[in-house]
Amino acid sequence: MLVLRVEYLTGVCMATRHNDPTRSTPEWPPHPDRLYSALVAAAAEPKPLGGTDLPAGAKETLEWLAEQGAPLLHASPAHRRTTPAVPMPSNPHEDEVWQKPKKNRPRSPQKAFDLWTLLPVHRMKVLLPIPAVVPEEPAVYFAWPDAEPDGHRDTLHAICERVTYLGRSRSLVRVSVEDAAPPATHVPDPLGGVQLRVPGKKGRLAYLIDKHQRDGGKPEPSPPRRYRHIDGSPPRSASLHSVFNRFWVFQPLRDDPALPIAATLKVTQALRRAVLEQVHGAACGCDRWQDRVPSWREAQECFAKIPCTLSGHAPNGGPLEAPHLAFVALPFVHPVLRHADGAVKGLAVLVPRDVDCDASALTMLARGLRRLEREGLRIPGAGIWHLKEVPPDDPPLATLDSRTWTEPSRTWTTATPMVFGHFPKPKNGGEAKVVLDALRLAGIDPSSVVEIAVGRHSPLHGAPPSWCFKTQRDRAEREKPRHWIRHVTIQFDRTVSGPLALGCLRYFGLGFMRPLEG
Repeated sequence: MLVLRVEYLTGVCMATRHNDPTRSTPEWPPHPDRLYSALVAAAAEPKPLGGTDLPAGAKETLEWLAEQGAPLLHASPAHRRTTPAVPMPSNPHEDEVWQKPKKNRPRSPQKAFDLWTLLPVHRMKVLLPIPAVVPEEPAVYFAWPDAEPDGHRDTLHAICERVTYLGRSRSLVRVSVEDAAPPATHVPDPLGGVQLRVPGKKGRLAYLIDKHQRDGGKPEPSPPRRYRHIDGSPPRSASLHSVFNRFWVFQPLRDDPALPIAATLKVTQALRRAVLEQVHGAACGCDRWQDRVPSWREAQECFAKIPCTLSGHAPNGGPLEAPHLAFVALPFVHPVLRHADGAVKGLAVLVPRDVDCDASALTMLARGLRRLEREGLRIPGAGIWHLKEVPPDDPPLATLDSRTWTEPSRTWTTATPMVFGHFPKPKNGGEAKVVLDALRLAGIDPSSVVEIAVGRHSPLHGAPPSWCFKTQRDRAEREKPRHWIRHVTIQFDRTVSGPLALGCLRYFGLGFMRPLEG
């Protein structure tokens, strides 16, 4: 086992999130790729004629460390420090700096007094934010449980002693090699909600060396890996939870065709079809699914290789009664903002809690979604959406933030109307009885309900009336009577955590709810 302990000597971590264009968001916990880059910089030694170089022993140790993969992390909660922006001299424009004249281009004279403007004292000041967090515990642990560092421990210990800061130069640290670490708070998980940059197993060290020798500029970040945050605090027993646990969000590109939320069924059917095609390609790989997704009777052998929780089909070909994957569209709806227009800003895949115990199903789903990102989503009658995964810890819009749809609340209302499984008869309890049965299927105790309001309109701005939504998925359903569809608002006697979807088409995005208050 290998453990690296990073102690912040001042009790403050100053590091900027790599994907924040405003450079005002702090990074916590520190990413493994940041620590690896600091180790590479500390291992470099000056050469007699100038420049730096990595000794052979240090290079071998760093390559071995990169091959160990994603580490476990132990990091305490951190509180963001509010500090004013610092005025700093702006960088000179490339036209202001003298450059060596190129061939066949005359050299333009530059006046001497122009050079004075390059000095910092004469330059315009720009406000520079310095994001920082104050962790509750100033130490962070990076652990590789399966690593055997016997032949590299001494070299790695010497490199760690030379690391002086992590992040900004004022973020002083002491790095040491330990034998044990506290329980992990962040573990690698294909469907986790936190993304951390992890150095690749091959080529990362060579890239850092080549980048430094070429121009010495800032290197490109490593690809992120998903982590699951483990909260050590005891769960609140009074809060209720739905059957869904994970929330995987994707966003189309800006130039992709826009769609209203009334087209939910068309979008979610296309998303389910594409995900099943990609999962089938990873699980089976036959050519039966090239043109369309066949029925269970046409491809029983293929569906037998796909977990029931992903396909939604029971082993006998019927619909699976247990919770399985749900596909929803995320509209711009809001309880207060009147300019909300109900446009679909993204798509989400809801994963039930039972799937967490099936590692093979999670891996198969993750590979299928990765392939879907590369190939795009074809929506009939609309075009192709080029989907991009939304970082769970840094969403570009509130609509694409999973907390918008999962925040614990006592009051929930539908962003897309709920489709009733049968016609509500007054003598059997009416609409309220159907809603209570739907809550039971969603994993919510019906006895916690205080009040139910059913109507054609939603209290959310931007949510269309219920009659604007289609409920028939194919031609066979179009010949049947139209389902009873209504917007529903429910008040509970305790908080309920989402995501929450109700109704017989909840797995296709209809009946998807949003909390009204915290």
